[in-house]
Amino acid sequence: TRGCPYECTFCSSPQMWGTKYTMRSVENVIEEVKHLHTKYAVTNFDFYDLTAIVNKRWILDFCAAIKREGLKITWQIPAGTRSEAITYEVAVALKESGCKNITYAPESGSPEMLKAIKKKVVLPRMLNSIDQSHKAGLNIKLNIMMGYPDERARDILQTIWFLAKASYYGATDACPSIFNPYPGSALFTELVSTKELVLSDSYF
Repeated sequence: TRGCPYECTFCSSPQMWGTKYTMRSVENVIEEVKHLHTKYAVTNFDFYDLTAIVNKRWILDFCAAIKREGLKITWQIPAGTRSEAITYEVAVALKESGCKNITYAPESGSPEMLKAIKKKVVLPRMLNSIDQSHKAGLNIKLNIMMGYPDERARDILQTIWFLAKASYYGATDACPSIFNPYPGSALFTELVSTKELVLSDSYF
């Protein structure tokens, strides 16, 4: 896919690329994978889409095409993806088609912070999806950020508690990182306008 239909305030994508979300056809992607696999002996693929799995039908058809074409490959989604389309049926299809690793991107365990950063994630639904992916045998990683503007201790504690619950449901890896205002993101612009962020050579 290209683009992202969401408008998370920590991300520069909405301002850089817009929110138009474009999906290539399953056949088009499979042909490229086949070309790389046949000509260059590539056996492992990382799909760094900003929002990889949104359409359930598309991902099921993609997994089926890999099996139908007899492609002996492994693949994964190391960039954060959403959980809405990843049911047990999808998770099993991912695993059977060679997908080994998947990354979810809750970004915070605090509903209040998720609302503030416009991250449209329903945490209980994501936990259920993590559970289904774990049962299907996928290795699960989480992307988390802490230190957002206006974040409080209670928000961080909620995030830590969410990580603990995600671990219980089967997540085996997490990447907690410190919030950094990316140039071009809505939060960057806000922090510069309020002079909470002073631009300097050292910043860049």
